[in-house]
Formats: sequence, C-alpha cells, structure tokens
Amino acid sequence: MTGTGIGSFLSAASPWIAALFSGGFALWSGIKANSNSREIVRIKGGLDRELEMLKAKLSHGQIVSTTQWSAEFTSYQAIWKGMVAVRTLAAKMVLREEELTELGLPDGYFESPGRVEIKKDLTQKFAKASQSLLLAVHENAPFYPSPIREAANDTHIAAKSLLDRHLTAMTEFLKGVDVTREERFIAESKTVLRSIVEGVDRVESLIRDRLASVEVVNGFRA
Repeated sequence: MTGTGIGSFLSAASPWIAALFSGGFALWSGIKANSNSREIVRIKGGLDRELEMLKAKLSHGQIVSTTQWSAEFTSYQAIWKGMVAVRTLAAKMVLREEELTELGLPDGYFESPGRVEIKKDLTQKFAKASQSLLLAVHENAPFYPSPIREAANDTHIAAKSLLDRHLTAMTEFLKGVDVTREERFIAESKTVLRSIVEGVDRVESLIRDRLASVEVVNGFRA
C-alpha cells in the first residue's frame, strides 16, 4: 500500500479506532469501578461487623476502663481468698476425723478433751472464714458481674448450712450426745461439702471466663 493509501486508510479508520479505544477504556473503567464498589462493600461489611462486635462487648461489659478493671480485679482477689479459706476448712471439718481413723487413731481419742478443743477451734475458724466470704461477696458486689456474685453467694449459703449443722452438733455434744459420728450426719455433711467444692469451682470458672473475655482500655469512660 502506498503512503497515500495508508494515509487514506488511517484517516478513514481513525473514528473507528477512537471509538474502539473509547469503548475499551469505558469497559475497563466499568470493570474497575465494579471491582472498587465490591471492595468498598466488603470493607464496609467488615467495619459494620466489627462495630457490632464492639457494641456487643460494650453492652456485655467486656470493654472496661483501667480504673473499673482495677476495682473489679481487686474484688476477685478478695472473693477468691474467702473461697479458698472456706473450702479448706470445710474439708477439714467434714473429713479430718475419717481420714485420721483410716490412719489409725489411738484408743480413747473420741472421748478425749483434746478432740473437743480441736472441733471447737475448727468450727470457730470456719465461722470466721464464712463471715469473711460473705463480706467479700457483698462489699464488692457493684464492681463485678452478677453471675459471679450469684455463684459466690450460693457457695456461702452452702458454707452457712455446714456451719449451722456443726454448731448444732457441738451443742448436742456438750449435752453428752455425739451426733458427729452418726452415719446420717456424716453423709449429710459430705453432701454439703460437695456443694461447697462445686460452688468454689463454679466461681473459679466464671472468673477465668471473665478474665479471658474482658478488654481493658486506657482512658475509656463507660
């Protein structure tokens, strides 16, 4: 093709080439716009989900300020200290003499004055521990979630039941009647002890769950 022919062809084809280029650019722009729109929708959806999760955490008290968390954590320390004391002394009150019997108690132990003093001392310590737990649960009540308070309170109720049972037994013992060696008393005491242990385990589980879920934010104000 001669130069004149090529020139004529390009002149004739220019509008078609321009239209093709324009159409291709428009198509590319449309694809890009659609891709950007989908990306924007995806990002917005992710942000919306994160916002909902944040709102859920806020509504469930899972995001707290450092000041609030300090008060809450201090509450757990006080409650747990009371739980450990109650569980330890409850086990001693209920199981101590049975375990000693299995180890071989000397003859005359159950009639000895020393046994009475030991039981009185354990009962007094348990009463003090039970009272301390009650105060820890209720004095700190505004600073930690209600499910933990309810579980801790139920544990204290079980502890009080065991204390009342042994105080009554002590009164009977002073009258010359030793109900603590009766099978029924022992079985019922073990049932209450089991409730105390399960209650302590429940409180521990709830506190651990709370520790794992909470997010502390500096300067946050509820």
